[in-house]
Amino acid sequence: RFLDRAVTAGHEGVMVKDLDARYDAGRRGGAWRKVKPVHTLDLVVIAVEWGHGRREGWLSNLHLAARGADNEWVMVGKTFKGLTDELLAWQTERFLVLRVGEGTGREHHIVHVRPEQVVEVAIDGVQVSTRYPGGVALRFARVRRYRHDKVAVEADTIERVQSLLR
Repeated sequence: RFLDRAVTAGHEGVMVKDLDARYDAGRRGGAWRKVKPVHTLDLVVIAVEWGHGRREGWLSNLHLAARGADNEWVMVGKTFKGLTDELLAWQTERFLVLRVGEGTGREHHIVHVRPEQVVEVAIDGVQVSTRYPGGVALRFARVRRYRHDKVAVEADTIERVQSLLR
């Protein structure tokens, strides 16, 4: 109830602290946790970026879109969070099969894909964005799971994503 009141009052969430932990002014430490509401969305992958560093050789960063009017896909953000090595291997194989065209110039690291794969993402919310055409961007998006039980037309709409604006 306290969290709900804090969020209703316009706060992002609340901080909780282990009662037995020492208080150090200005330091959070391991005894402190930020608690925020978590929302989930079913979105469609429209492109994927080749990974860097440890993820080199795998398709990693997902470009996520919501269902718009007239079967258009409206990009609302990207994420590479929540991906295990097993998922990275699976999605590399999957998205190379769905590949359309070739990236050129500055976009050579981006693989555009047919908008067929639905992915469930957890987010802390959305914020106003001038970068993405839907006017919103996902906050702290992370992959929960791929939705093999859904087809793209069952993904969340841009209106649903926009409804999460406060």
